Amino acid sequence: MNETPPRQRAVSRREFLGVASLGAVSLGVATADRKDAWAEEKKIQGFDETDPGDLQSKAWKAISDRKIRVGIVGYGVCKFGAQFGFQDHPNVEVTAVSDLFADRCANLAKACRCEKTYTSLERMVKDDSVEAIFLATDAPSHARHAMLSMNHGKHVACAVPAVWGSLEQADELYETVKKTGRVYMMFETSAYHPECYAMRQAYKAGAFGKLIYSEGQYYHYFPTPLDGYKNWRLGCPPMWYPTHSTAYYIAVTGKSFTDVSCQGFSGNIPQYQADANQYGNPFDSEIALFRTSEGGASRMSVCWGTRGSHGEYGHVRGELGKMEGTKFEPAGNLKRLSVNLSKPQLPPGMEGGGHGGSHGYLTDEFITALLKKRTPLIDIAWSLNMTVPGVVAHQSAMKDGELMKVPQFNAPSIG
Repeated sequence: MNETPPRQRAVSRREFLGVASLGAVSLGVATADRKDAWAEEKKIQGFDETDPGDLQSKAWKAISDRKIRVGIVGYGVCKFGAQFGFQDHPNVEVTAVSDLFADRCANLAKACRCEKTYTSLERMVKDDSVEAIFLATDAPSHARHAMLSMNHGKHVACAVPAVWGSLEQADELYETVKKTGRVYMMFETSAYHPECYAMRQAYKAGAFGKLIYSEGQYYHYFPTPLDGYKNWRLGCPPMWYPTHSTAYYIAVTGKSFTDVSCQGFSGNIPQYQADANQYGNPFDSEIALFRTSEGGASRMSVCWGTRGSHGEYGHVRGELGKMEGTKFEPAGNLKRLSVNLSKPQLPPGMEGGGHGGSHGYLTDEFITALLKKRTPLIDIAWSLNMTVPGVVAHQSAMKDGELMKVPQFNAPSIG
C-alpha cells in the first residue's frame, strides 16, 4: 500500500500537539500566535459553546412513553456519536453502536451505555431491532450511508453536510427519501443557535416581511487539519461544508437560494494549494453572494484561513425589521414583537450541548418527529437547500465568480 506523501497526510491529534513548534516555523507565524492557535484547536471549536441562551419557563412534557430504538455510527476525532445526547433522551434506547475501529467502537458503546456493537454500518442495517440510525461518520460517506440505511428501512439522522460536493448524489438522496418514505433529518447546529432560533420564530410571526438581506459566517481556522477518515478534511473546498452559514437564511425562512456568484481566497496554508489535496482545491476561504427565492440577497462565507477567528454567526434584515443576535429591532413605529423568541426546555437530564447549546435540540426534534409521525424541521428539502448551494458556489469560485443557477428542492410527497 502506498504511503501518503508527508505534505498531504492529515496530522493526528497526538502528532498535532507534538509538532506545534515546527508548524510555527514552517508557516512563518510568530511563536506566540501559533501557541494560541494550537490551544484553540486542542479543544475543537464549537464544542465549548454550550450556552443555549434564554429558555422558556414551561417545562418539557412527554408526548409518549415509547422508546425509539436508535443505532449510532461513528466516534472519530470529534466523538460526534455521543455528543448529541441520544443516550440521555427519555424516548430513546440506544440499541447498537458501530465504528470501523474496535477501540473507538468500544468507547462509543461505553459513552452511550450500550452493549451491542457492530464492526460496520453494513452489518448494523441488517438488525431489525434498530428503527433509526444517527450517522456521525466522515462527510464524504454521509449520503451513501444515509441511502444504505433508508433502503434497509431505517429512519436517518445525519451530521452535516448532506452530500459531499456532488449534485448527482443530492438528486439520488432526495429520490431515496421519496421512494422509501423514511424520515431524514440533517443535524445542522446553527439552526438551534439561540440567534437563529429567535430569527426563525420572528420570521414565522411575520415580523420581518420578506428578507432583503441575510448573512451567515462560519470561521474555523485550520492551519493543520484535524484527523479524518481517509484524510477527507485535508484541503477540502470550504463551500462543500456550508451549512453553518447557509442556515442563517434557509433555517430562518425555510426558503432557498436560486443563483450564486462566489469568490475564493488562496492563502499560504499548505494543504489549500491545488496540487496538495485530493480535491484540486486552491482556496482556504470562500465568500458567496446568493440571490434568494424571496428576491433578496444573502452573503454566506466559509473561512478557514482567518487566524484567531472561529464560530458561526448571522444576521437578517427584512422589510419590517432586523435582527442581530436575539433582539428584534422593528422599523419605524411598528409595534414590538410579542412572539416568544426563547428556546423551549429540553427533557430532564438532557443538556443542550455544544455549538450554542444546539445538540440536544436537534436530537429532541428528530425523536419528536418520529413519535408524532411528522416531518422534522430540517427535512430533506432544507438539508439539500443548505448543502447544495455550497457545491455550486465552489464551482462558481473555480470559474472566477461566474453567476450560476442553484438547484431547488421542495418537500417531497412521500408514501
